Amino acid sequence: MAGKIKITCKAIIFTFFMLISNYLYSDTQISIGSVAFLPISESDNTVDYYYNNNLITKVLVKNKPFLLFGIPYYTQPGVNNFIFESKLSKKVFSLNIIQEDYSTQNISINKYRTKTKKELKRIASEKQKMLVGKNEKYQKYPDYKFINPVEGTVTGVYGTERYYNGKKGSFHNGHDIAAKTGTSIKAPSGGKIILTGNYYYNGKFVMINHGNNLISIFLHMNNISVKKDTIVNKGQIIGTVGNTGLSSGSHLHWSVLLNNTYIDPLALINK
Repeated sequence: MAGKIKITCKAIIFTFFMLISNYLYSDTQISIGSVAFLPISESDNTVDYYYNNNLITKVLVKNKPFLLFGIPYYTQPGVNNFIFESKLSKKVFSLNIIQEDYSTQNISINKYRTKTKKELKRIASEKQKMLVGKNEKYQKYPDYKFINPVEGTVTGVYGTERYYNGKKGSFHNGHDIAAKTGTSIKAPSGGKIILTGNYYYNGKFVMINHGNNLISIFLHMNNISVKKDTIVNKGQIIGTVGNTGLSSGSHLHWSVLLNNTYIDPLALINK
């Protein structure tokens, strides 16, 4: 990716709530793509809550249970009521969402061309495998205090509106760090390797479930040092930076999924 991009780190939001039955309100402003820690009772900690049919991640903060909720990219600014449902009850969290000013980025990719039927079939198959991996369960409280997976130059940030060879693509769902091919990549937090491979778009990649559906995905790698279904520790080397798949230069693309929602990876760095 060409050029440096100035970034503003988002802080984790520990929201302060007024509790009225199962309705909770916070006037704390929370950015799209960031995360909110939503307090629950000890009894609620034994209950699975869902938002839009996606299981909500639970974490412990000073031994107190919280729901860890990622604010979806397409959330409208202003006060939003997020309804979390279980089999027996529901909770409503009212959050004040603010819009970030995201930039536009134009990317030239020499590899871009019309895909063959064989390639389209491959892409569809790989998309399905990614979906299965994202839904694989690994039940443990995640260590949400992430570290940077690699040192380098930031060339792409979460939320940027991207154009590939002049054609509009989807928003950038992760964080890009340019580094020399072969630079070591570290696990930002411990977890289980739920998928690895060499896919059309991803290139060589690794997917880690850090626990309770908090997931990291690392794309365009040169080498992979871990295997599926193994457990890795925070800081453990999982592979090296590369330029594989749909990539315009040697870099790491790092995405984080929370409750099946892409969030800004920086929201969990060093917190």
